[in-house]
Amino acid sequence: SAFFGNLVLALPLSWWMSRYRPKILTTITLALAAIFLLIQGWAPNFAILLIGRLGYGVATLAREPARALLMHQWFAPREFIVVNSVYNALFGIVVGGGLFATPFILAGAGDDWRAVLYAFVAVATVMTILWAVLGKERATDSDSSPASDGQFGLIRRVLNYKDLWLSGFGFMGATMGWSAFLTFYPTLMLDAHQMSLNWSGAILAVGIVVGGFVGVALSYLVMSIGSGRRKNTVQALGILMMASYFAMTLMDSIPALLIISALNGVAWGFWPILNSVPFYLPGIRSREVAVALSLVMTLASLGVVLGPSITGIIQERTDDLTLALRIVSIAPISLTIAGTLLRIRTDSEPSPQPGN
Repeated sequence: SAFFGNLVLALPLSWWMSRYRPKILTTITLALAAIFLLIQGWAPNFAILLIGRLGYGVATLAREPARALLMHQWFAPREFIVVNSVYNALFGIVVGGGLFATPFILAGAGDDWRAVLYAFVAVATVMTILWAVLGKERATDSDSSPASDGQFGLIRRVLNYKDLWLSGFGFMGATMGWSAFLTFYPTLMLDAHQMSLNWSGAILAVGIVVGGFVGVALSYLVMSIGSGRRKNTVQALGILMMASYFAMTLMDSIPALLIISALNGVAWGFWPILNSVPFYLPGIRSREVAVALSLVMTLASLGVVLGPSITGIIQERTDDLTLALRIVSIAPISLTIAGTLLRIRTDSEPSPQPGN
């Protein structure tokens, strides 16, 4: 549910929020995210819990334009893919660490989920204060550049880039598999193999953490190889992701599953490659990058929403969660298809104009 707002609001929010200075935008959205986490912990009924989840997702989404603007302020174009890979590595550490730590926090809180959420509120509050004190921005020429073709023309121009749709399509299948396994895999292992949440959480966390660090290595690799090999790299990662998700449903050996999850993390090294596509579009301005990035993330969010939904429908129809997850494990084929059709560029290469 936290990703549902992305589907409806991603483009209008990115268009609107990219007007504001990135530091203040980041500060406000961090504070709002902490407030919506607090609402989730306090929620006396399901409706308010859902509002808290949706609000948290919207606050997180509204922060994305600031990231694109700050990257343009502080880094050269040739560095964008590496910056995105470091961002993804930090994301992997935080999310993977959260997956691993949550069962222990829950046990320490006497199985009280509200207390766990309040602990996350405290972390979010500290992060907000740290950013407000330490976060910096600087003015650049692109900050004062006029938007091309007027305000709505900006969105129309962004939508004309077919590379954005291909990148988002690649993300969509990968996030379908990710959200399905993140939601249902602990249940499968508990019901079918009596595996504790501590171990299933650790297995999932390994893949996320490994993916972050592999993404850093791959970002340097794709900058040094030709376009053809970049395509082959993304194609191979899509196949590896499908195979690893499928293999995770075949066994209950914890050592083997940790290795397979790590291989799945290797496949997630594609993230900074496709996430950097908006930054290398021809003649694109910094504010347009923010909107372009939101389009890619909209399609990625569609995958996040569809993954658990499709898995749940298949499980209800077949009464077989293993089969449901095996079917959804095929979804990352979109990554291989995107790698086949997409030209993965760097700032040093000429690029066709929108629609070409």
